Amino acid sequence: MINPYCTLQDAKDWGTGRGQAMGADGIDDGIIEDIIEGVSRYFDEYTGRTFYPRYETRRFTVPHGQNDNSILFVDDDLLEVVTITNGDATSLASTEYYLKPYNFSPAYALQMIETSNYNWEPTSAGAYTNAIQIAAWWGFHNRYSQRAWTSGGTLGAAMADTTTASATLTAGHSVRAGDVIKIGTEIFNVSAVTATTATFNQRGDNGSTAATHLISTAIYKWNPITEIKQACLQSVLNVYASRTGQSSSGRVTITGAGVVIRPDDIPQLAMKTLEGLVRQ
Repeated sequence: MINPYCTLQDAKDWGTGRGQAMGADGIDDGIIEDIIEGVSRYFDEYTGRTFYPRYETRRFTVPHGQNDNSILFVDDDLLEVVTITNGDATSLASTEYYLKPYNFSPAYALQMIETSNYNWEPTSAGAYTNAIQIAAWWGFHNRYSQRAWTSGGTLGAAMADTTTASATLTAGHSVRAGDVIKIGTEIFNVSAVTATTATFNQRGDNGSTAATHLISTAIYKWNPITEIKQACLQSVLNVYASRTGQSSSGRVTITGAGVVIRPDDIPQLAMKTLEGLVRQ
């Protein structure tokens, strides 16, 4: 799975009664994983935003003709700036601007501070369009600095190259298949975990750059916002159960002729969550 909003184990835990356990099934597990990824991408399309971290360099036009030209509006959910290159090729330090809103994430704009000696500048040739480059982490998380990344353990062996799509973790780690993890500044989609070996979809995922990593380097796990994870779980189990004419949420109607009418794949509570997260 690539950037899922819940893991296979999450879905199994959510759909299993207290005191029971759902075993492994090669075919069924694959079906559930396909549903998880499909639901996750549907959420992206419906809301017009992503709920996983992406590293991208995006270009923006120099603001002009606004009430306040010190404000640069961005076209995606901005989580954390890495570098800003002004149109005149100047690198702007983080002390020259602040994110808007200041106390919450994600940001929708950057504003030069009142005491800065800089302005948003065009290129040396005078071009305003796409003159400013922002390399940053993008995606939606409403508690980015407090909740987005949590410890998942450490590396049990160095990652000495940038091509091997697996890593050795220390015992006691909490990394699971389906997790999105970060080691240094490199992102990985974890496809499988066996004991202390994690296998990845690829190196340098989600726009990050593959790098080498020392033994004992910290591993961080991405946590999608609670609302989107729960909406994903509800929807995944509803779609999964509907395969056999059942429903994990909503009502099933059976007509007099014995025809099973199942509820919508996306339950009402999940849909309300999505509607509240649509990008304006």
